[in-house]
Amino acid sequence: MAGDIDVRERLVLVPSSSEAGEVAAAVENVTGHVLHQYGPDVLVVQVAAADEADMAQALPGAAAPVAADDVAERELERLSETERLGLSALAQRSTEDYRQSKASRRLQGEAWDTDQAQTPGCVEVIAGDEPAPAAGQEAGEAGAAGAPLSQRLQGSVAVGLVIVEGPTPDLQFSPAQRATIVAETQNGLSWLGAQNPSGAVTWHWDINVVALTVPATAPATDNESRFRDPALAELGFGAGHAGARAYAEDLRTRLGTDWAYVAFFTQYPVNHFAYAFIGGPHLVMDYDNDGWGPANIDRVFAHETGHIFNAPDEYASSGCNCGGAWGFYGRPNGNCENCAPGGGVACIMRSNDWAMCEFTPWHFGFAINPPNLVVNNFGYDAGGWRVDQHPRLMADTNADGRADIVGFGFAGAYVSRAQADGSYGALQLVVNDFGYDAGGWRVDRHPRLMARTNPDRSADIVGFGNAGVYVSRANADGSYTPPQLVVGNFGYDAGGWRVDRHPRVLARTNPDRRADIVGFGNAGVYVSRAQTDGSYGALQLVVANFGYDAGGWRVDQHPRFMADTTGDGLADIVGFGNAGVYVSRANPDGSYGPVELAVTNFGYDAGWRVNQHPRFLADTNADGRADVVGCGFAGVWLSRL
Repeated sequence: MAGDIDVRERLVLVPSSSEAGEVAAAVENVTGHVLHQYGPDVLVVQVAAADEADMAQALPGAAAPVAADDVAERELERLSETERLGLSALAQRSTEDYRQSKASRRLQGEAWDTDQAQTPGCVEVIAGDEPAPAAGQEAGEAGAAGAPLSQRLQGSVAVGLVIVEGPTPDLQFSPAQRATIVAETQNGLSWLGAQNPSGAVTWHWDINVVALTVPATAPATDNESRFRDPALAELGFGAGHAGARAYAEDLRTRLGTDWAYVAFFTQYPVNHFAYAFIGGPHLVMDYDNDGWGPANIDRVFAHETGHIFNAPDEYASSGCNCGGAWGFYGRPNGNCENCAPGGGVACIMRSNDWAMCEFTPWHFGFAINPPNLVVNNFGYDAGGWRVDQHPRLMADTNADGRADIVGFGFAGAYVSRAQADGSYGALQLVVNDFGYDAGGWRVDRHPRLMARTNPDRSADIVGFGNAGVYVSRANADGSYTPPQLVVGNFGYDAGGWRVDRHPRVLARTNPDRRADIVGFGNAGVYVSRAQTDGSYGALQLVVANFGYDAGGWRVDQHPRFMADTTGDGLADIVGFGNAGVYVSRANPDGSYGPVELAVTNFGYDAGWRVNQHPRFLADTNADGRADVVGCGFAGVWLSRL
């Protein structure tokens, strides 16, 4: 472990025969992650001990994980200054002395507004262009919605670390101090990047030591402009915040990252020992770090980076409150010490801790609840599954209340069942039918669904084949019965039903708790109702509308659904027609009411298209009635029926 952040890091040097992207891809393929990249050849990677051997084997060319203090002199000679500083930072963080300095941190666990040191954060207004918000100021207008350079802390971030020195010894850094700055910022961002549950943050560094001839007493509109503007000029950029933004934009383009910001470290007099602009483009830090000391640069730097990515202060004297709409997701500041229960909990935006409260990840824009690989199958490469050959669904196949994975493969129907711990079991071939080879089922001819066709709460397999509707029922032990032809209709040959003309679904159309077969045919909506003995009744034309001929409904223009819009437990017919949303409501006797235009929107004439605008029926307010939801051009639209 390097530092005190409980993240296992190793150095990987990119050989001259390889590209950094190639090496990074190999790292990611063995569940590792690139935390830092310094120049084209130095990577600091996060990897579990159990995966390190696999990673070493997967790395291309002569690339290999090595200890940072075990790099040959000939390798160091080919590295740039940025690369050498990144490498030496990891070496310094790996020493016992460094770990001891972290174990004895000053003001460990203290709120950032302790009376023993100044508060870092967004400090008093800076004179000049684009002033910073005052301490604790609600900066929603400036940054809560996110800035283009630092909208969310995810993906790749370029960091322009500018170490600014002056002409006199008191304005200069020793080599050891420069090394400490790089080590501390590396430690802080290693921790911060590792907090993203998807592990999706990689820091790309551009480090410049800029020597100025400007004295500490030179005339200036404010302390920051005295060193900032000449430093930017040395780097080839204009003055002011616009110049810092231009440098960050250049970094993002040059290093190919998603986001970018600039960090100035200096011994010049500063407006405040550490501050940042909410939403970027830059932050400023003094090496002495006020009463916190250099050994706490890492946490102060992580805190200030939080402001760059739109997170608010949470300590009491900032004047925070528990409201507002902060960060990428626009969430309130619920851990504010002034109003959170018990004064809130430890968090990097509240106190000198390696801690993340429940609100700050939302402010940073982390990937909340990221996906996990639960089954190494049912995929394009993992199993060779194809959309045009192999339907895949989710359904509760054993009445345990958990949705299982069901796939119709070449050999038949496969199930991987959900376990109590959130994992999924091994694939089981439950029916030697309903498959591409097993039965000759085709996506463009034979819809396959999962539905409860009897009251036992387990999902049965229902397939619309050539000869009609086949059902394979779930048994109590998780197996399935052989397919049974239950209706000699609704099929490709039996009735002439076509996927591109005639939608077919399963829905409860009467109160008996069994799914009935519903088909939108040429003449309208047909229903075949489930019987107590497992058979199905004769087809009934229940509505002379919503059909290919009856109403002129088309699959590529007019979505149709079955949904309970009244809360009576019965599925009503809902169609998105030319003029809007039409509904025919189910009656208790199995008949259907007249077709009514319920919403004069969401339709073809109002500009909604099947290939652009998904539409759904869903209960959005827990009243038991399905509402209309549409994803239009401007976003998601809702209409309650």
